Amino acid sequence: MTAARLPIPATPEMELLCACLAPGRMVVLPARPVDWSRFLGLATNHHVLPPVQRALKTTAKTGQPVPAEYLAYLQRLGVAISANNLRATAILRRLQERLAAAGIRLIPVKGPALAVLAYGDLALRQFEDLDLLVARGDLLRAVTLLEQEGYAALELPPTADRERYLAWLQDWSLHKPGDPLHLDLKPVLISHTLCGPESAGFMAAACRPLPLRAGGTLLAPGPEAMLLAVCADGANEMWGKLSAVADVAALLAAFPGADWLGLLRDAGRFGLRRSLLIGVGLAEILLASPRPEPFRTAREEPAAQRLALAAARRIRAEESLKTGMIRQTLFALRTRDRVRDRGRFLRRLLFTPGAVELNQIALPAGLYPLYSCLRPFRLAWDAWRGRSRRVVTGAPEQEP
Repeated sequence: MTAARLPIPATPEMELLCACLAPGRMVVLPARPVDWSRFLGLATNHHVLPPVQRALKTTAKTGQPVPAEYLAYLQRLGVAISANNLRATAILRRLQERLAAAGIRLIPVKGPALAVLAYGDLALRQFEDLDLLVARGDLLRAVTLLEQEGYAALELPPTADRERYLAWLQDWSLHKPGDPLHLDLKPVLISHTLCGPESAGFMAAACRPLPLRAGGTLLAPGPEAMLLAVCADGANEMWGKLSAVADVAALLAAFPGADWLGLLRDAGRFGLRRSLLIGVGLAEILLASPRPEPFRTAREEPAAQRLALAAARRIRAEESLKTGMIRQTLFALRTRDRVRDRGRFLRRLLFTPGAVELNQIALPAGLYPLYSCLRPFRLAWDAWRGRSRRVVTGAPEQEP
């Protein structure tokens, strides 16, 4: 099941982009003319500049007509991305050591650990922030220690009850003034709507030292757990960017002998099996990524196949970056494996407050339960206001 066999129409720029991201394949330029400026825009928006630069550099060596000015531009971007990644990795290593001294594990989800695992090179994957998983019982201490390092909560108001906010399983976004790199601390794998605290224990148990080319190690989950993280995040984001699909294909190619059967069992326990199958299906459809044997027997799950095809069509049609929040939420809901998973998703989505509610209205500690009652009205108001703006401005249909 590939895009060529379905077929799923695409522009020559999208065809070339997918070809550049297919692991281990020689890139052949499309028969139709390529608009190189448009192609570069697609690669930028899908966050895949480093692997595209590598693929086109190899393609140019075969004598195919890749414009030299675009190769030079991609080379300059690649140097900047590499420098950013090296700096972020150094920060991550230092913070891991700092918190480990206090008995706290900082577990990287994606970011530099995924770059090394999937691509074997820090420079070959783009990331802007560090997503860090912390056990719920350690998270408040971790925040305090990071504040001592100069970080501050980016979204949470100073008056917020941190114990209550922690109980809601929301992310904690931290930043240091003058530093563009943000830290996102998570008590669950990806999102409180998709995962429970048990996912943090699973990721912690999967951790091992990951050697770095420049020396030293990162404590990071292995390929199976990292693939689950990528696919869960893809479900949450409706697979908007090809970078996530490329990550799936790269992990499968780099670790053909991994315990994928065991991962399918673990994903089933967490209600993430369908999300995992969608990610593997997308890698097969868009990037011709071979399925490891355990995933072949699960190929025909109808719901996963339908959602993978829908996501593939949106990516190939270049519509995936325009997805609104309502449509994205409905997609994430459909990726839930069981009825109880969908019920939990809706319950937490509608009634679990976040930093937005805390910033919009300040309630005394005794009235904090009212935030759960206010959230549905806030969500409805935001949806109505966004729809009103679309009607007034005549903008393309898109949820804010």
